[in-house]
Amino acid sequence: MWSLKLPVLLTLLSAPLLALSALDPSSPVLAGPITEHCIEGAKHAGEPVGTNVTIANVPTYLSEPTTPPSDEKKKVLLFFSDIYSPFYVNNQLLQDYFASEGAFGAFPIPLSTGRGVRNISRLTEFWAGFNVVGIDYFFGDPVQAHDGEPGFNMTAWFNKSRAQAERALPGWIEAVRTKYGADAKYAAVGYCFGAPYALEISATDKVVAGAFAHPSGLVEAHFSNLTKPLLLSCAETDSAFPTANMRRAVDILAGKKATYHLQVFSGVSHGFATRADPNDANAVWAKEESARSVVGWFNRFSK
Repeated sequence: MWSLKLPVLLTLLSAPLLALSALDPSSPVLAGPITEHCIEGAKHAGEPVGTNVTIANVPTYLSEPTTPPSDEKKKVLLFFSDIYSPFYVNNQLLQDYFASEGAFGAFPIPLSTGRGVRNISRLTEFWAGFNVVGIDYFFGDPVQAHDGEPGFNMTAWFNKSRAQAERALPGWIEAVRTKYGADAKYAAVGYCFGAPYALEISATDKVVAGAFAHPSGLVEAHFSNLTKPLLLSCAETDSAFPTANMRRAVDILAGKKATYHLQVFSGVSHGFATRADPNDANAVWAKEESARSVVGWFNRFSK
């Protein structure tokens, strides 16, 4: 395990949460600003297979399924990364996983027998993986670029990055939709810094479902405004999204009869879904199960 040596981390911890323009600024905070847990973690090993492209003048990591889907089953996953950017190897490998994961569908088929008609399930259809697009709202300036930098002002960097993201996202999302078409099935997942964007788009008709893992930057309005199914993939220990706040989020979702699924992984902390220690079997299982759950959740609503 390791953490970046960022000298002004504490100034960020005491900085107020940047209010997102589309939300009520008085809405109570549920997932706070970036903490030291947003920076800690392990770097993973592997060879990314995606490509670096530009969409709407924004650098983007693109990972496409190896088995191209038919047009009517095209699926697109909007990947909103943590502060390491979609071009960090851990995030590239995760996006490649989402692109590679297909699914077989089991459907009831009427079968005539000598004793009448009964239904059996057969594997009758295959869905290819997702076309994954990861926006680099850091524009080549992720947090690790400042590791060990004397006098680095992380508060200024954080606020600059939030402002960049809010300016870039609307045009980028529309360009992605133009690229893949109105008939594609879109979903969004956000990690830490990216969680607010997954929830905000899940309050629109631009996606069929949303998901997040170990979020930061969320307020109650993110949950009360939600209109699409939501997967919450959470750590047992999370200073940014503590248990009491997580339960409040679930109460909001239950109160409005939203479609949601909550999973809480024991023995892990904030960052587990992207930077799990490969030498910790429990953390590796939690990371992999979280990713599998995202795939299953989105396949459920992408038929």
